[in-house]
Amino acid sequence: MAGFGAGGMVCVVLVVIVVMPGHVSAIVFPSPVPEENDADYWYRTMKEELQEALELRHNNKIAKNIVLFLGDGLGVTVNTAARIRKGQKAGWSGEEGYLLWDRFPNMALLKTYNLDKQVGDSAGTATAYLTGVKGNYETLGVTGRVGPKDCKASLNPANRLHSILKWAQDAGKYTGLVTTTQVTHATPAGLYAKSAHRDWECDSRAIRDGADKCKDIARQLIEDDPGRNIRVILGGGRQEMGAPIDENAPIRCPRQDGRNLAEEWRAEKERHGEKTAYVTNTGELLSIDVNSTDYLMGLFTEGKMPFYVDRKVGPDGTPTIPQMVHKALGILTKAENGFFLLVEGGHIDKALHRNQPGRALEEAVQMEESVLLALSSLDLDETLILVTADHSHSMTFGGYPARGNHILGKITNEHVTDGLPYTPLMFTAGPGYFHTWDGTKVQRRNITDVDTTSMDFVALSAVPTIVGEEPHGGEDVAVFAKGPMSHLFHRVHEQTYVAHVMAYSACIGPYQYACRRPTYTDHRDLEGHAGDQGHSHSLDPTTAYQGLAGHQGHIEIQDHTGTHDHTDHQVHVDHQDHSDHPNHTTESYQGHSSHQGQSGNHGQLYQKNHTEHKAQSSHQDHINQTDQGHSDHQSQSDTMDHTEHTEPHEHTEPHEHTEPHEHTEPHEHTEHQEHSENQEQTDYQGYSSHQNRTDIINQTNIADHEATSHPTDHTEHQDHTDHEDQTDHESVSEGSGSVDQNENVGEFKTAGNEDEINIMKSDAESETENIADENNNEITATVNEDDIKENESTDELKVTDGVDESEGSASSRDSLSAD
Repeated sequence: MAGFGAGGMVCVVLVVIVVMPGHVSAIVFPSPVPEENDADYWYRTMKEELQEALELRHNNKIAKNIVLFLGDGLGVTVNTAARIRKGQKAGWSGEEGYLLWDRFPNMALLKTYNLDKQVGDSAGTATAYLTGVKGNYETLGVTGRVGPKDCKASLNPANRLHSILKWAQDAGKYTGLVTTTQVTHATPAGLYAKSAHRDWECDSRAIRDGADKCKDIARQLIEDDPGRNIRVILGGGRQEMGAPIDENAPIRCPRQDGRNLAEEWRAEKERHGEKTAYVTNTGELLSIDVNSTDYLMGLFTEGKMPFYVDRKVGPDGTPTIPQMVHKALGILTKAENGFFLLVEGGHIDKALHRNQPGRALEEAVQMEESVLLALSSLDLDETLILVTADHSHSMTFGGYPARGNHILGKITNEHVTDGLPYTPLMFTAGPGYFHTWDGTKVQRRNITDVDTTSMDFVALSAVPTIVGEEPHGGEDVAVFAKGPMSHLFHRVHEQTYVAHVMAYSACIGPYQYACRRPTYTDHRDLEGHAGDQGHSHSLDPTTAYQGLAGHQGHIEIQDHTGTHDHTDHQVHVDHQDHSDHPNHTTESYQGHSSHQGQSGNHGQLYQKNHTEHKAQSSHQDHINQTDQGHSDHQSQSDTMDHTEHTEPHEHTEPHEHTEPHEHTEPHEHTEHQEHSENQEQTDYQGYSSHQNRTDIINQTNIADHEATSHPTDHTEHQDHTDHEDQTDHESVSEGSGSVDQNENVGEFKTAGNEDEINIMKSDAESETENIADENNNEITATVNEDDIKENESTDELKVTDGVDESEGSASSRDSLSAD
């Protein structure tokens, strides 16, 4: 097969039938790494990955912003399949690629059970990761003392829980939610509702269950704290809110009280002098001027929004999740004290409940594009970004397909007794069950002539259910983390741990006055290490952390009782994880300075390690990390010039803190090594990479990112009275890059430590085709590598809209193009 990649070049994709012992499948997509058959390739790339891990530094700052991306049903199996799907959309085999969050520096596993169920639902799990307390199946925002539909118990104040949304608002932060389901659905409702049942989205549902004394979820969103204080509310659910709906819309959850809560919300905000907007389609959303909008509500459908592949495009249609996220960030980033945003990719779950893996994987890829938008728009030095799931599904992935087999394709296996083909992705239960009895044996569905790559294909399942009711999976789900305190995710955790890490990272809620941060002092023997200035110190097993080789500092805990923002001007150690040492306090195990100068954690696709291989590629995703091959660019944002002192160094003045805090002892530096952190680093692709730069790549259906680089605002510096040259060790030179623009739009602030974003482009060929198919109305991103100006630092990346907008100042008049 032949297709056109970026720049009109022809990309040839071979289809080869591979016969393995007992298995036959088609290699539709080739590997992009011809060197992978050689041992040297694996030794080289793994050494680079190991070095990258050794050079990671913890970010112990206080998070100003928190963005939680929740893939509903995005279990580990779905994540793997989505990764392959993404790569295959770019024309490659996909197994060797990555999703954006796969490259985050920290991750863990979460247990997803509810208190009364081994396998949880979206309501009970939302309660866990948003409030920090586990609840029961189908309940929201209440403790385990409240059972499903127990209205009376849910009204007891002792059983009602506050969420991360409330904690953020109490700290003066803006808040928002974006979802592809109803804004009253289980996941978003977990932010603001206290309800004995997730189905009570409208009053008629509560009345049906005899719970007329309990306020329905939609009313809680509009009338009660913290729902009524949410700045951005985008999703579906006009019917639940009592807003006008199409006369032909199915009746799912009507309001019995006849109220139009959306109109009441708008009127109430305007009575208080707030600049408010209510929108119902893509065109209206994209026309919003974020500079003149304080509160935004968008209800785009009567119920849940349509799947990405099924939506109506154009101004009168429904927006994509990246479009909604773009506008949400435009409003929320105006907050002086930062913000919290929940983004739910809700249709991953909906598709899997229907045994339709094709639709589910497309939804996951769309969610990834919204993650890319956040990574390119926000200061990652002060923003905690999490990507996780509430639960898994019963989808399995197996069957020995050949490398490069279409992830939605088929395979035959001589060991299968009925001799029929099957798909790598199948379900243990669901509506895909199709068996008949031929008089002697059970016969399953013959899919030989069925197009299993169709979005409408219903995959095989072993146990029948009604349509839409494939069950959840009960295994652990992953959480991927980046930003301040993200290293706190480090093993298998209870799902409730997510809320506590978010609150601790931002010093809000239960951790408002208890978010201590460690600092590190080097107490190594001066004589034994005089002149050592590298990273390869091997300590005696009897010294410094009892033989934890490489741990080079002692930890002194500072009790930060306020929301004090630490800059990177801390005492630095080279090593990262002290958590296993029994003598460490809870707060001291983080074991890193705040320096985040390592990049290469956000590349998307493929380990391509030779510049000649890069040159051979006809796809732009081989060269999306524009300056990866320039090994002469060695400067990093975490370059630290620690001149060595032979005498103990004392800080004669304590830190100045805006909030009261406690120093357990002054910092003493017996030695400061010169950490040559500006050494050449290679990213996971194998190219020597310039680290102080954001390489934003071309993604299908996502806006060009217009961003202005801002170095991190260091609001506090330790007073090194005898060590003055350390005060500028965090200086970051600014560079600029330009991206061709179709229209004049505003700018988003690019991350202060953009060196951490090395993002590969996922789908050049597919993007070209999509642009043609949708008449340039989709969001597209293009990067002209020739326009990227290196200045050993950050790039400006501009966000481009396909719809004319006038949004005030250049810092915020952003939008994504209509479909």
